[in-house]
Amino acid sequence: MAWGSHFCQFYRNADELLEIVAPYFAAGVAAQELCLWAVAPPVSVEQARAALGRLSPQLRKGRAAGLIEIAPFEAVYLHEGRLDGAHALRVLENKLEEASVRGFAGLRVAGNAFEFGAEEWPHIAKYETRLGSLVSSRRILSLCSYPLSCCGASEVLDVIARHDFALMRRNGQWEVIENVAAHRARQAQRESEEYFRLMAQGAPDTALFTLDPEGRVASWNLGAERICGWTAAEIVGRDVAVFYPEDRRGAAAQELDSAVAHGGYKGESECLRKDGTSFPVEMQVSPLRDDRGRLRGFARTMRDVSERKRCEREAMASQAHLRALVESAVDGIVTLDESGVILSVNSAALRMFAYEPGEAIGRPFGLFVPQALEPGSFLADWPAARDAEPEVGGLVGRRKDGSAFPLELTITEAPFEGGRLFIGFLRDLTERRRAEAQMHKLRVDRFDLMAQVAAGVAHEVNQPLSAIAAYLGTARRLLQRVRRGEGVAVDLERILERAVAQVMRSAQIIGELRGVVAAAEPDKTLQSLHRIIEETSGVAGADETTAKVAVTIALAAANDRVIVDRAQMRQVLINLERNAVEAMQRAERRELVISTRLEGGMIRTDIADTGAGLSEEITSLLFEPFVTTKTHGLGVGLAVSRAIVEAHYGRLWAESNPGGGAILSFTLPLAGEHGDAAYAEAE
Repeated sequence: MAWGSHFCQFYRNADELLEIVAPYFAAGVAAQELCLWAVAPPVSVEQARAALGRLSPQLRKGRAAGLIEIAPFEAVYLHEGRLDGAHALRVLENKLEEASVRGFAGLRVAGNAFEFGAEEWPHIAKYETRLGSLVSSRRILSLCSYPLSCCGASEVLDVIARHDFALMRRNGQWEVIENVAAHRARQAQRESEEYFRLMAQGAPDTALFTLDPEGRVASWNLGAERICGWTAAEIVGRDVAVFYPEDRRGAAAQELDSAVAHGGYKGESECLRKDGTSFPVEMQVSPLRDDRGRLRGFARTMRDVSERKRCEREAMASQAHLRALVESAVDGIVTLDESGVILSVNSAALRMFAYEPGEAIGRPFGLFVPQALEPGSFLADWPAARDAEPEVGGLVGRRKDGSAFPLELTITEAPFEGGRLFIGFLRDLTERRRAEAQMHKLRVDRFDLMAQVAAGVAHEVNQPLSAIAAYLGTARRLLQRVRRGEGVAVDLERILERAVAQVMRSAQIIGELRGVVAAAEPDKTLQSLHRIIEETSGVAGADETTAKVAVTIALAAANDRVIVDRAQMRQVLINLERNAVEAMQRAERRELVISTRLEGGMIRTDIADTGAGLSEEITSLLFEPFVTTKTHGLGVGLAVSRAIVEAHYGRLWAESNPGGGAILSFTLPLAGEHGDAAYAEAE
């Protein structure tokens, strides 16, 4: 009898029951199979043991050797006092595993039903169906014995329908009632399994194996062995959950349930090899049924997709890198199809034209550059222009609000899935045009400035040079008169001194000009600003006395320690004081006030005069080079002074004096406890 046979017997009494059970177990003992008999009335466990020993010495020896186990019906079929088919199947599975561990060829089971009522029959029928599915795919033989006393015609037919064949005693002989449908289904299953086996052996790169209805491996091909690492001897009989990590063992049962519910299951998962390493698989699970629709097991395929996943990861990483490059590009980048429709657009282009992604994608490129798709344009005539320089100049972009701006467009073509794809690179030329206009203005201003400087230098230097020529001419004539012995009424030395003064004036003008053009790095040391103010007020005193200016010095700052270039700071103060004195030449009230006070970590110096004051226009230009309100001078003194103060991390500015005139003020960082911080911050 082949493994997986599931047959039944109808009996009238205990003798008829033993006529079939005894030879059935005798064959099992001879084949070294583990035999299990679940007995129910009219036979007790003790009666069954005695009967088997009486009927056959071979059975007596088999029972003594542990090949035959006799258990009460309740221990196998009942759980918590109720008929429980699932419990019975678990008992059989455990016994089969025990048989395998103990080295038996398989499991041979017999069970005789008790006297049951009509209300219990649906549970028995369901159990028989599940038992048939279990037995069909395992090394199990099953004999189910039913008493005719509790079976009507309907029950007899149901029992026969759920078994491969039935035995019934008639006219003193046992007759075999073949279940033709079951025979055909078994034949079809054998053919299907053989086909699957041949197919599995011919697919070394794919794991092909079958499972029994409970999810245990029933067959195993070479591809499965190569991919997963287990041999057939190691894996057959183990639960399919062995392929899953501990925290995902439940997924195996869910896949089988889904295959049963939907006729199959496809998916991807991470599975385990024998060595514990995981790998991605693409799987398919198909339920195997007989012609009655009963579940006989599952066919499962697993294909290692590690290489595909690696390629996908590399492709995704490459795409992410490319997207990052496109998104981080300063220039706008768009992709277009052959008809000029926008397929994608990066953030720079969206900012450039002030659109949202959903507003641009799928729209014609003319949305951004109206000229691009006009007849005769570069993109419209691309087939004819593809060998030409791809850059388009002189285009105008149009933002969402309708404003226009100069644009540079470069278009390249790329083959794409049998068609063509255009990639456009857009650059907003607004800043470039503005810079070009600014450079042009600077060039023009430079020539204007050169002309102004030349005219100013010529004017300023020409005056002392003319005076020098006049003084020296007068001195020469006087010397000629002296040689002739004539008397001279004019002091010749005084004339020469005036000539020297004009030479010094010329040198001063040239020095001021050099100070504007080349500012030297200051030589900073710790100084007292009050002391420098007092020294410079003495230097400028001659001009103040000549101009009849009343000078007031109010040095109120409690701390005057600064880190400055002493010579440069003297120059600043002299320039500011002289400018103040000169501003008061025509004023009726001529007062000059020099004062200091602290402002945070800075010391502030104010030089206030009572001159004509400053207009708003002059105030905004006062510190520009070559700008002056005087009839003489280059107008570089204040520009040089501001450059010096800013080189010391301070600030120089001018404002109107509330009492009339102007105030020139500057600040410098203090040295010391508070000034060091301000100085360091300025650095």
